[in-house]
Amino acid sequence: MIITVTLNPALDYQIPLERFEPGAIQWFSQSAFIPGGKGVNVSMLLSSLGVENRALGIAAGFTGREIVRLVEEAGCKTDFVLLEEGLSRVNVKLRTADGVETAFNGKGPQISSQAVDAFLNKLSGLSGEDVLVLSGSLPAGLPETAFPRLLETVRKAGARLVVDMSGDPLLAALPYRPYLIKPNDEELREIFSLEGPLSVLEVKEYAGRLQHMGARNVIISLGAKGALLLEESGRCLFCHGVRGDAVSTVGAGDSLVAGTLFGLGLHGTLEGGLKWGVAAGSATAFQEGIATGDQVKAQFPAVENPHVL
Repeated sequence: MIITVTLNPALDYQIPLERFEPGAIQWFSQSAFIPGGKGVNVSMLLSSLGVENRALGIAAGFTGREIVRLVEEAGCKTDFVLLEEGLSRVNVKLRTADGVETAFNGKGPQISSQAVDAFLNKLSGLSGEDVLVLSGSLPAGLPETAFPRLLETVRKAGARLVVDMSGDPLLAALPYRPYLIKPNDEELREIFSLEGPLSVLEVKEYAGRLQHMGARNVIISLGAKGALLLEESGRCLFCHGVRGDAVSTVGAGDSLVAGTLFGLGLHGTLEGGLKWGVAAGSATAFQEGIATGDQVKAQFPAVENPHVL
């Protein structure tokens, strides 16, 4: 079973505008509420691809209940801890006709130690047959001990841990020997205090450093260029991106994770997973919102086979 964890889910309110004029009253139509959060995105695409999974997390108030409802409406099984106090964050995203997006991102609720206990209790049946995906940010109101307890729970269960987080949370997960991590090139530069663009060979070098720090396998997302996979064996593969006109990169990295897990289940190897991951990331980048399983499958024939670096 694949289990995704979204500790800081959001209700994204997407508003299309012809243009954005600060200080003026502006009218809009065709707005939409979309469930947000990286783990939620992974679950929705996995479900669309026909992969059984469960979306776990902590949600609060009426916004949290609406997030869970929308995720279930998308065909996902959920098991969230629902808090009566506070609100899950709302992100307002204004997109103008020229493709420029302005985002107003809210903060998550305060989370009690009792809520953390209730969440960890939902992982009591975790086993070595499971894959647990930790994605996205940590809510500001999360107790400091909660994340280490979560990582230790996964380690003790022997489940394969997949981490798609940035900064300190990613670094904190490395000593727990995650099966797979997926930073992008920007997050790679942040971790190692690097400036300027990196060559593919430089990306390979820093992926190796992340391996030495604890990660077993590393995928680095390089946007339109494609993705690099450094396997536990030391073999390094690079897969070119699919050519096309990008509409929005929001959720493309989450789609890469979902596609990789789909391909891993299909082929039994991360090499097979990498090609599906690039197909999924491209499919999402070429449209608004997370791609469907059918859209991912339509992109797959355009993905070149990975080559060894």
